[in-house]
Amino acid sequence: MELIYEKVVAIVQSAQTDYLDMIQQDKEGQVPFLYNQRELVRRINHYINDRYLQRDNEAIFWNIATPRVVHFSKLLQFDTKDFMPIGEGQFNYFQAWALRIKAREWFKDEQFYQTLNDIAQSISTYGGSVWKVSKVKGKKIIEESELGNLYFDQAVKDIEDANIVEKHYLSKNELHEKKGVWENIDTLLEKAEETNNEIWEYTGFVEDEDGEQVYKHIIGQGYDHDYIELWSEDIKKKDCPYQNFRLGRYNGRFLGIGVVERLFKLQERANELVNQNAETTKIASLLLFKSANMDMTGNVLEQALNGQIVGDESFQQVGIQNTGLNQFIQELQLISQQADRLCMTPDIIQGEKTPSGTTFRGMAVTNAAAENAFTIFRQNLGEKISYILMTYIFPDVIKKWNKESIVEIAQDDEDVELYYDILANREVKEKMLRGETIDVNSLEEAKNLIAENTKKIKRNLEVGKNFFDFKFGFRLMPTTETGDKAVMNDAMFNALQMIGANPALLDTPLFRQYLENNGIPYWKLTPKQKEALEQAAQPQGGKLPEQKKPDALLAAAKPQS
Repeated sequence: MELIYEKVVAIVQSAQTDYLDMIQQDKEGQVPFLYNQRELVRRINHYINDRYLQRDNEAIFWNIATPRVVHFSKLLQFDTKDFMPIGEGQFNYFQAWALRIKAREWFKDEQFYQTLNDIAQSISTYGGSVWKVSKVKGKKIIEESELGNLYFDQAVKDIEDANIVEKHYLSKNELHEKKGVWENIDTLLEKAEETNNEIWEYTGFVEDEDGEQVYKHIIGQGYDHDYIELWSEDIKKKDCPYQNFRLGRYNGRFLGIGVVERLFKLQERANELVNQNAETTKIASLLLFKSANMDMTGNVLEQALNGQIVGDESFQQVGIQNTGLNQFIQELQLISQQADRLCMTPDIIQGEKTPSGTTFRGMAVTNAAAENAFTIFRQNLGEKISYILMTYIFPDVIKKWNKESIVEIAQDDEDVELYYDILANREVKEKMLRGETIDVNSLEEAKNLIAENTKKIKRNLEVGKNFFDFKFGFRLMPTTETGDKAVMNDAMFNALQMIGANPALLDTPLFRQYLENNGIPYWKLTPKQKEALEQAAQPQGGKLPEQKKPDALLAAAKPQS
C-alpha cells in the first residue's frame, strides 16, 4: 500500500507543476497554442475586482464586464419550480403529487434556490463551474469548488474523466473539527501553524502493486517524508464527486467562454481610453498664462502677492481644451454596444430605457429573441442539474422519506382540496366497513367536517412507509422563470377547454399523462366539478372548441413549449 501512496503523491506534485505550463496541440501536433486555465482564472478574478494584472493601482479600471455578468446570469438562471418530479406510468400520479409537495419543501429548507443562483453566476463569470457532492452532517450537498484550487487535464470535456487534485486551506479550528472524521489529525495539529494549512485531495486512477489501475479518493498533507495521510478509500469512477457545468464546448480547453473573457480586448481598450481621457482632462484643467516679457518666469500665481498688479500688457491666459472628448465618448459608446452584442445582453435585458417610438410588441419580440439565444445553454445546464439531483441527491432523500409515513400538506388551495377529498374518502370507506349506511351526501359531509376541524392545525397525510418507492423523474420546465406562469396557465386553460368539450377525456390514460406532464394532477377535478362540466358541455359531436390562434410574430420570435 505504501507504493500506492508514493505514486499518488508523485501524481499530485506533477499535476500542480504541469498545470502551470501546459501546452495543448491539435491531433496532428502541428499547431501548438498556450491555454493556461490558472492564468485565465487569475485574470478574470482581477477584472471582476476592478484590478489590473500589472499596473499602478491609481489607474482607473472602467469595468464593462461585471454589470453584464448579472444580466447574462439572469438569462441562465433556474428557479426551484423548474425542477418538477413527475411519475412515469399512469399508476404513479398520486405518488408523484405527494412527491412534488415533499420536493417543494426540500428545495425551500435546503435553500436550493441559492445554489441555482450561484451556478448561473459562476458560469456567466468564468464560462464554467465545478461543483462537488459532499456529505455534511449525514446528508449530501453540492458545493462549488474554487477553480484556482483545482489541478487536472485542461483539455478534458468533463472533469470526471480526469485525475483531479484539489487544494484546501484549513485553519487550526477547522482541523480540530475534522477529529473523528479524518485520521492522524493529532499528528497534523502538532506541526500545524496558526495560519491556514494546505491540504490536498486526490480523486482518480493510480497503479497498485499488481499493476492494476484502481480508482482512489485520498486526502493528505505534505509530500515525500512529510506526507501525512488523512483519508483513503476505494471508490468507483461513476461515483466521482466532481461535476462540471459549462457554457458551451470548445476543443482543447475545459472551460467555456464567459462574459469576462469575451470582453478581454474591449476591457483593455476601454481602460486605455478612460485613463488617456483622465490625463487629458487633468492637463486641460491647468491654469496657464503667457507673456512676451522674458523676465517673467515660473509660477506667476505662487510668486505674486495678494492684490499685486502685473504691469505687462502681453500677459494673458492660455486656453486649453480637451479636443478629443467627443471622440472619446463616441468610441466608449461603440465599445458598450459591441460588448452587448458579444454578451447577448441588449438594453431591454439590462432594464435600460428603450428608444423613443419602440412599441410594446417590439420590446416583447426583442426580449424573446434575447432569451432564445440562451435556449441551448439552459437546456444543457438544466439537464445536468436534473442529473445531479436524480443521481446524487434525491436517492438518499427518498430513502429518508420512505422511512416516514406522513406528508405535510402546504397551503396551496388545490393541494388542500385534494387532501380533504382523500381523508373524506378514507372516513367513508371505514364507515362502510363498519356496516354503516352511506348515502350520496356522506362524502361531502365528511369533507366539510374535516375541513372545519383542520383549519387551525397542520394538515398531515398518512401515506405509509416506502410510499415513494416508485419510478419517477424530474421534468425540466423549458422556459425561463418569467415564462413558466404563462406556459402553465395556457396548459390549464387548454385542459379546461378540452374537458369542457368532452369530460370523458379525463378517464383516458393518454389525457391523464398530458395533464401530468404539465403539472396538473387529474384528480384535482372533483366529481362534483366534473358533473357540472358534463351538464354545461354543449353537444359538439366530440369536436374540440377552436383554440385561440397564437400571435404569429411572437411565435416566430420564441418557440412554443
